[in-house]
Amino acid sequence: MVSTLTIGAILTLLAWVGLQVAVIHGKYVVDSIAAGEYQKGPFSEATGGGSDE
Repeated sequence: MVSTLTIGAILTLLAWVGLQVAVIHGKYVVDSIAAGEYQKGPFSEATGGGSDE
């Protein structure tokens, strides 16, 4: 049977890997926005910056 310590270690490792993915993706997005190459989200020129009302 798997011990509680092993389950905790596996969950901690999964959380750490998820955090690394989030940080790397965030750095990519911030760098892309700074370079003017990121065209997703509410600040892209395609949406015009207005509301949809």
